[in-house]
Amino acid sequence: MLSIGAFARLVGVSVRMLRHYDRLGLLVPARVDEFSGYRYYSPDQLDRANQLVALKDLGFSLDDVGRLLAEPQSSDLVAQMLRERRTALLEQMRTDEQRVRQVEARLRLIEKEVPMSEHTYVETDLPELRLVQLSARVTEMSQIESEIGPMFQRVNEAVERAGATRVGPGVAHYTGDGDELVAAAAEQVGEAPTPDGLEPARLAAAPRALTVRYTAPDLVGLPQAWQGLVREVERRDLTPAGTAREIYLATPYDGAGSGWDVDLQQPVE
Repeated sequence: MLSIGAFARLVGVSVRMLRHYDRLGLLVPARVDEFSGYRYYSPDQLDRANQLVALKDLGFSLDDVGRLLAEPQSSDLVAQMLRERRTALLEQMRTDEQRVRQVEARLRLIEKEVPMSEHTYVETDLPELRLVQLSARVTEMSQIESEIGPMFQRVNEAVERAGATRVGPGVAHYTGDGDELVAAAAEQVGEAPTPDGLEPARLAAAPRALTVRYTAPDLVGLPQAWQGLVREVERRDLTPAGTAREIYLATPYDGAGSGWDVDLQQPVE
């Protein structure tokens, strides 16, 4: 048998909390000394104690904890809920890490720690592109990242199902429409029929454009690269005139590398 203090240490709660659980009938001691009133617990009670603490940490009220622990398969139920909570926390961690990188990139942009002159800008023409795609209207720039990734996944799944052959790298393109921006995720499949669920699209050739390559392990610095490109357009006394393109020459999903190589292309006049 374990004293209440020893049991509290093993479970990771206070003695006061164990007494509270006892009063509520959630975790009753295996034995109470009739003379001293000291509470003693069995090692067999550790499983119930662990489930109780886990449910409480998941945000359940003690009333709900009691009902859940009364379920015949309470151990399996708690384990499943903990797995789901673990998945949610890991996703939140990834989201928070991404936000930290975005804040750092924005800070570098504001403080101009990475001079834009380090980029090499190339003036060139752009070919016509025949695409199959999915598109979405966005009003907030923060929506672009959350929209483009899933759309690319769905486009590629549709291309694979149709057995279509890609004739070039993936393309994201952006067109202003009033107060909104139309963002599209596309693949180049030439003259092949449009796979089910996708829309055909054509980007007209541009006789003049300014481009810059973005190469990095992630896409956090992409807005900074675009800002640099637009500043360079203005510096050269040019005007953006057409659909902005991102050509994904390499991505972490290709299997050949671990980073991104994206050609940013802005038609100008």
